[in-house]
Amino acid sequence: MKGSSGQRALCARCLNAIIFDNRTIDQVVNEKVFPEARETIYGVIRYLPGLSRLVSQYLDKPLRAKDREVWCLLLVGAYQLKFMSIPDHAVINEAVSACNALKRSWAKKLVNAILRHAARDIEEKKFERSFDAIYQYPKWLKSLITDQYPDQSIELLQASLTRAPMALRINIRQISPIDYRSTLTQAGLEFRSGPFPETVILTKPCRTEDLPGFAAGQVSIQDVGAQCAARLLIDQTGGQLQISPTLDACAAPGGKLFHLMELSPPNHQFVALELQDRRAALITSDAARLGHHITTTIGDATSLDWWSGEPFSQILLDAPCSGTGTLRRHPDIKVLINATSIDAHHANQLQLLNNLWPTLRPGGTLLYCTCSLLEQENDRVIEVFVTQQSAAQQSGQRSPNMRAVNQTISLPTGRPTRYGWQLLPSNPDTDGFYFSLLKKPHDTT
Repeated sequence: MKGSSGQRALCARCLNAIIFDNRTIDQVVNEKVFPEARETIYGVIRYLPGLSRLVSQYLDKPLRAKDREVWCLLLVGAYQLKFMSIPDHAVINEAVSACNALKRSWAKKLVNAILRHAARDIEEKKFERSFDAIYQYPKWLKSLITDQYPDQSIELLQASLTRAPMALRINIRQISPIDYRSTLTQAGLEFRSGPFPETVILTKPCRTEDLPGFAAGQVSIQDVGAQCAARLLIDQTGGQLQISPTLDACAAPGGKLFHLMELSPPNHQFVALELQDRRAALITSDAARLGHHITTTIGDATSLDWWSGEPFSQILLDAPCSGTGTLRRHPDIKVLINATSIDAHHANQLQLLNNLWPTLRPGGTLLYCTCSLLEQENDRVIEVFVTQQSAAQQSGQRSPNMRAVNQTISLPTGRPTRYGWQLLPSNPDTDGFYFSLLKKPHDTT
């Protein structure tokens, strides 16, 4: 590992922030973290339960709270011994040296002894079951996945421990898919085609700065599953969007919105709604790179203070969720969320649907999507919403065109659910995504 002991100390500090201070990987991993160190941080979080069991057995008692960085350094060493092609002596020696960088010189003997024991036990293949996929998840999450996917649970748990693919979305307003594929070939980057003409998947991920045409806006990095959102909305209209604008209700960072813009007539209007100024700035920045013109409205999608009263022909609601379908990209989700988080997301998702539905014009379509694997955030949200709308109509509280009618979805991969479509990370090309299409009937009164 470049930077050796210093990078290992940096890994320990980053892991301490994630595991004990509830920071995300994106918040703590920056340009100072070299690629090898980045791989270590992601790997430790993926296999945190197994590594913790391995290291704990060598300690007579838990380390003090103020020495958590030493604990994280031990996890770094254990991961590299188990999963990386680095000589054992190099891992151990650099971990011991990293104690100085952490200002924990007293821990050198402890780190040396524990990692030597770990190296021996790993060589003798002891504790192998501790690293089985089924043991790398919180019990509550493992139980939900096992209950909801009884025939696929092991496959899903194993897939979520792997590295995510690097999929690209070609900006067809800037360059043709044929020409961009030729550019990739000239750059020596191998790829395969995705399910859509504008989609390619790199055989081997590369750095953003090494991606041809990225700075010029010719291409974006976007998971194949996420690309399905714009395609589903476009398919509903046959490519002919109505005069009324389209709303992206939780727009940042803007990938789905920009894809939809690239597939739509140039004169169609879009409204990007975002709660936070900081996240709205992400939309503005990427829009400039891609050559798109969009004004972001700062507002809360659970209220209507921001709405002008003009109805929308389409609404994209990419609802805040647990992100359990993206564990390959964000393994820190396993550390940061709990069962209570799922209940809170369910309530918020239902509130968003109920609030936004009146802004949709009769005959319009709302696409609800999440990057979750869990029914509580997907089918159950839609079930409650559709049931509530139907009950309100039958009781005379709302006109017939307020009713929500579920539409059939079919995608190249994944599986149908009662109210939508679920993509799974066991497909090597996609994250886990959920989609449900809701149609508002025309006024029949």
